Amino acid sequence: MKQIALCLIFACISAISWAKKPSAKPVKIDAAQAKSTHPALKASSALAEAGEFDTENPPHRIRVLVGLGASTYFLKDGRPHGLEYALLSGLESELNRNRAKGLPPIRLQFIPIESGELIPALLAGKGDIAAGLMPLTEGARSIVSFSEPYAFDQWCLVGPKEGTIRRLEDLAEQPLVLSSASMGRRLLDAHPDLKITLEEPPLGSSVETQLAEINSGQANYTLASKTILNLWAPRFKSLQIGSCLNEKVPLTWAVRPSDEGLLTLINRYVASKKMPMEKAISLTQRYLAQDAKAARSEAIAPLDKLGFFVPMFQSIAAANNLDWMLLAAIGQKESKLNPVVRKNGPTGVMQINPSTARAMGVSDPHGNEGNITAAAKYLAYLRKMYSQQGITEDNQLYFMIAAYNAGEGRLQQIRSRAKAQGLDPNVWVGNVEKVALNHVSKGMVDYVSTVNRFYLAYQSAEKTAAKRASGVSAKK
Repeated sequence: MKQIALCLIFACISAISWAKKPSAKPVKIDAAQAKSTHPALKASSALAEAGEFDTENPPHRIRVLVGLGASTYFLKDGRPHGLEYALLSGLESELNRNRAKGLPPIRLQFIPIESGELIPALLAGKGDIAAGLMPLTEGARSIVSFSEPYAFDQWCLVGPKEGTIRRLEDLAEQPLVLSSASMGRRLLDAHPDLKITLEEPPLGSSVETQLAEINSGQANYTLASKTILNLWAPRFKSLQIGSCLNEKVPLTWAVRPSDEGLLTLINRYVASKKMPMEKAISLTQRYLAQDAKAARSEAIAPLDKLGFFVPMFQSIAAANNLDWMLLAAIGQKESKLNPVVRKNGPTGVMQINPSTARAMGVSDPHGNEGNITAAAKYLAYLRKMYSQQGITEDNQLYFMIAAYNAGEGRLQQIRSRAKAQGLDPNVWVGNVEKVALNHVSKGMVDYVSTVNRFYLAYQSAEKTAAKRASGVSAKK
């Protein structure tokens, strides 16, 4: 009781003391700080804030929540790939089909997350479209709106090439390794006549991991979708595909029930058949892991181009209080992470001008370390300048990227022109962006959008991979 009384007294004193002090000013957050979170990952989407999709005045950005996985969405050499990325690649054209001339195009922003979080994150307003080779289920239909199916899938028995089991009925004592959360389990529930021993796969494994293990000689059996099997066929040549369940399962995308206008556009895109599954598989196959190790815990593979630069990006970014993933995103856009050295003009992996590098105190901008250092110092300089002008975190980010592309002087001219036209010179989307598109070049607008898209994808993928890895470790 004495301890409780002392705590109450202390709480009262603290409350009185706090009341005498002026209200604390909110801590100002600057863009792309070390270990910061991308603004789009902290705030609800513009469409969620609006409440419903207005076909006459749609938001400038549509967020796609996509399942991070070895088949659905992954990063290779710093660029996004995967079946869902390929399938949705043409949706931007549909969104902009009747867009008025002179208006900035509507852009898709891919946010990779855990597949099991797609629907909850969609309903929470974190994104506008959920995509992850999602089977249409009646339970989910009551809380979200599904698009027309873009493909139909079947689940088939898979085992080692030398195995003798071809049918589910013949498994007998041989267990079927299948996650309790998988669609295969749900389909088996509709077949009580099949007497099958089910076994959970190891924590953290995926269907691709299981296929890789069977392909390497492990005598396991599982159920896998034909779509996944067709995708991985060139890599997994030692698999035997047995009988398939009869059910043909529709694969769809999901939106919130209030976004009927968006759903109409998506369904129009599905009906156009501009990206059939066969083509999406073909586009994705060339980027799959060559070593047939289908799933890694890292979102960014250590052996690809981006993985090679990561240690340097990280150390240089930390020295300038920057998020290394912004440096990586700009490097990806500027050179595809292939340094091109020029004595005069933009040079190196970051394609920075030698004059800019000298202004940042870097005498040799041609080597990787000096080149990235000059870029980091310049971005930190830009951030400080825009922060001191009271510009919000998300607009600081847009302006930093735009100024990196065109120079802060050119961007200032565009902002002044925006103000003269009655637009907000401190806001990029729909304001400064509009002036840049109509009076400068579409290239600047595309540059800002692409870098931001890479940056957002890197950060979300890394956060998801880290969460996945920590979850597996905690359960061991």
